[in-house]
Amino acid sequence: MKLFLFVLALGVVVYSGTNSAQTDAEEIPTLKSPKVIKRGPIVYPHVAASRNEEGWVELETMVDQKGRPYEIVVVDSVGHPEFRRAAIRSLKRTTFEPGEYLGERVDGVHRFRVSFEMYSGAPPFFKRFRSSFMETVREIEGGNRAESVKRLEKLRDQTKTLHEDLMYWTAKFYFERRWGTPSQQLVSVNKAIGYRKVPGNMDRSLFEQLLWSKLDLEIELGHYGESLRTMVVLENLEQVSEGRLTNFAKYRNSIEDLRTANTAFGVPGVLNKEGKWKYVLLRNQFGVIDVEGVIYEFQLYCERDLVRFKFEPELQYSLDGTNGTCSLWTIGKPNTEFTLLQL
Repeated sequence: MKLFLFVLALGVVVYSGTNSAQTDAEEIPTLKSPKVIKRGPIVYPHVAASRNEEGWVELETMVDQKGRPYEIVVVDSVGHPEFRRAAIRSLKRTTFEPGEYLGERVDGVHRFRVSFEMYSGAPPFFKRFRSSFMETVREIEGGNRAESVKRLEKLRDQTKTLHEDLMYWTAKFYFERRWGTPSQQLVSVNKAIGYRKVPGNMDRSLFEQLLWSKLDLEIELGHYGESLRTMVVLENLEQVSEGRLTNFAKYRNSIEDLRTANTAFGVPGVLNKEGKWKYVLLRNQFGVIDVEGVIYEFQLYCERDLVRFKFEPELQYSLDGTNGTCSLWTIGKPNTEFTLLQL
């Protein structure tokens, strides 16, 4: 069955018929992203402080032409649920320099991370966390799945500090690498790294190992837009070998070839427990097939403008090409599975 085509331009959805004419590629003017002028105050949640708990929250928001954030979405987080609410309050009180396009202010997307830390310097291990971590890893390496599950649950209950949290998710990644799916592995490695661009309080060697695993998983799962960002993080680390830099060039060339190829490719998606799934688009045209569950709508957080629209089966969608890089958020019932087609 031939799919209808929607054209999405600056938040307006219009029908364009069943066929779309191909136009010559044009150079898109540079988009200037919003920048933080002054961060809003961060209030440490009392309930988390009373338990000596740390955490972080990764947010994505649109910033309007007056520098005000809106349409805030939580990308990921660890720690007490109150951290999310405190991070959103801080973001709402943050002032921005708006994005620009062709010399004029425009709405644009911005990534915003809030870290909740109580300890300076090397974070402590509470109680028997270190020994519990080592015991958990040994059980995983030994192939004892049932005991590994028990150890992970115990480790999770002991986790309080940021350092403990990243080690818990590292152990969880090791578990998923042995018994889980690539998608589960990517969730765990993202939480272990915490979307950081520098090691911070994480061992540098471990940070790099996890980043390489993240890159491999993103490419395996077809998350090519995110893989380009991961390569930038790896490139900015010191002492990256010439061989690895050469590999980056090969990866980028392959991704660019895929971006401009005439054949479609599919990416498996599944909505999380909050009913959301994020994907950085590689192409300006896409569609969704093989839906098992319910999808309500799409939200496109772009370098230029926010586009949101209701999901309609058997329709394909197209951006006009001037929005820059866009993060596609698919919204629906938790655990809904589907295939995203990049056309």
